[in-house]
Amino acid sequence: MRSLLLLLVFIAVVPASATHIIGGEMYYEHISGNQYRVTLDLYRDCGPDNQNGTGFDFSAQLGVFNSAGVLLFTQDISDPGETLVPVDLDDPCLSTPPEVCVATTRYEAILNLPPINGGYVISYQRCCRTPALTNLQGQQGLTCTIQVPAPPNAVNSSPRFNEYPPVALCLGRDMVIDQSATDPDGDELVYSLCAPYQGGDAIQPMPQPPSAPPYPLVNFAAGYSATSPINSAPPITIDAATGIINVHPTLQGAFTVGVCVSEYRSGTLLSTVRRDFMFKVVVCDVTVISSIQDQDDLCSGLTQNFEHQSVNGTFWLWDFGDASTLADTSSEASPQWTYTTPGLYTVTLIANPGWPCADTSTSVFSVFPVLDVSFDRPDIRCPDETAALVAEGVFGADAVFNWDLGPFASVPNGTGAAVNVGYSEPGVHAVTLFAEENGCTDSYTDSVVVFPRPVVEFVNDPNGCVGEELVFTSLATAWTPLQLQWNIGDGTTWQDSTFIHSFAEPGLYPVTLTVSTDSGCIATVTLTRPGAAEIFPNPVAAFTALPTEVSLMNPVVEIIDYSASATELEYTVQDLVTSTPSFSYEFTDGGQFVITQTVVSGEGCTDITTRTVTVSDHLIYVPNAFTPDGDGLNDLWAPSVRGARLYDLVVFDRWGQLVFSSTDPKAAWDGAGYPQGVYNYTIRLAVFGAFRTEYTGHFTLLR
Repeated sequence: MRSLLLLLVFIAVVPASATHIIGGEMYYEHISGNQYRVTLDLYRDCGPDNQNGTGFDFSAQLGVFNSAGVLLFTQDISDPGETLVPVDLDDPCLSTPPEVCVATTRYEAILNLPPINGGYVISYQRCCRTPALTNLQGQQGLTCTIQVPAPPNAVNSSPRFNEYPPVALCLGRDMVIDQSATDPDGDELVYSLCAPYQGGDAIQPMPQPPSAPPYPLVNFAAGYSATSPINSAPPITIDAATGIINVHPTLQGAFTVGVCVSEYRSGTLLSTVRRDFMFKVVVCDVTVISSIQDQDDLCSGLTQNFEHQSVNGTFWLWDFGDASTLADTSSEASPQWTYTTPGLYTVTLIANPGWPCADTSTSVFSVFPVLDVSFDRPDIRCPDETAALVAEGVFGADAVFNWDLGPFASVPNGTGAAVNVGYSEPGVHAVTLFAEENGCTDSYTDSVVVFPRPVVEFVNDPNGCVGEELVFTSLATAWTPLQLQWNIGDGTTWQDSTFIHSFAEPGLYPVTLTVSTDSGCIATVTLTRPGAAEIFPNPVAAFTALPTEVSLMNPVVEIIDYSASATELEYTVQDLVTSTPSFSYEFTDGGQFVITQTVVSGEGCTDITTRTVTVSDHLIYVPNAFTPDGDGLNDLWAPSVRGARLYDLVVFDRWGQLVFSSTDPKAAWDGAGYPQGVYNYTIRLAVFGAFRTEYTGHFTLLR
């Protein structure tokens, strides 16, 4: 059971003892009174040697001890997040392998440290260092610790290093490493190589609280020591006054190195900041290759953009090969230059100029103007009319042109930059101009618009009689507004699209329509149709009606036909309609009567004439009695009058009172409401002519 428990404990702690720590350091700053800001900087391997990708702990615990090693209190500090330590070899000829990676984090805490005898020791411990270390025996942890002095020097700020520790050292290269520090109090600083401390182990990788001082030093592997922690020829040294390290690594590997900076005030040692770090010796790439990216666009114009594809270069010197000036150089990584004239230019790039590892490359750039062609769309054309297409834009004398004019184009003449083109069909015809010069190409597409010619057509009533209205209508069409001009053969002209016209003389008349356009396809087209309108003569209506005035006593007239060119004839007299050419007619009433003759020719033409006959005199009969008794016999009193042009009847009783009146010769009096007796009347009338008369009398109303 005990063995099983130990095994479980071991399994549980293995993840916490991840091998990723490569160093650290601690320092403090007096803020005010008894307040001190304590800073713990830790470093870890973030490269492939840290196979599990282990990061920093979420929190770190500081232990605060007195000079006798008694733990006074602990302080937990949260991890604020890590940053990468930059690789700075201070030599542009050198570059480290990409797998070299170091991350750092900074834990800070404000501690209350009132002055005490012997001062304070503040410590942090963690296991384990990366197993990739060459100069240590086995896995070992680390302890970062710092001393706060006792009175009278209790108020103190420890020194802190000015630069990060070196991430990598280059194998076989003289390296100068600045490990100088700054002391806020201006105390004397002395630098030395020293052994780092151990702290923590695989069983207890995060001692909480940290163990009490003093702390054991790391166990160096054979041949290594605190002052000789790395293979170097000559041996590694540090300037005690400046903190400058000189080293020439001779063995590739990872080495733990300790750098101590001790502060003295009036000869008294106050504290020592111990930087514990891993120096990684790698093979640094010293090959610098200058390379100019190939010109990607031969047709970009006189202004060229340059890019390098150099390897390991860090600064540059370009020469653009422009013989017209001495200012054609640049130190930019991606410069731009504008040439004054086209041509071939040799561009030179020196990577790391002036350094032993400098490299030079050249490239020939072809510089040509930007090829930019176009053409103006010609005016609208008619079918088969030629238009000139002329290439315009930016191009040189060696430019070669090709025109794609479409399937309906005809090219009577022209080559190269200009062509004359016509189109057999109306429409919008796409035209593309292709240009090539010095390997550069460009194209431009526009169109030629071709309108159809005007189409002239018309319709009209083909025939008619003299004086009959005929309709003329244009059917002409065009894509643009039309102007019309008619000539209909009798000297009359029209400009309307539709009009009505009557001819005064018979005959065959030619009709001409001319249409024209002043936009689009500008053209004039004429259509003439001989004999388009045939005009027939009209027959002549003529007759006599004699005598022209007759008496109602003998109201007979003789009608005799004298018409010409008629195939049909018709008379209208009062209610009589007859086609008899000549006849006698007796009128039944007086008045003025119109006799109408209508004649029709064989072509359907007509003529009409009239004669007027006056029937004079009149006839009148006045009854002398009536019996309005409702028996249907003699119930009304009404004079009988014929031939009256004007008529006025009044009836009075025997006392002279008006009982009935009318101006209608056909009017009758029914005697309603009046007694039996004798009534007087007066009739005034006028006949056709100048005759006027008056009749008076009386009649009897019998009941």
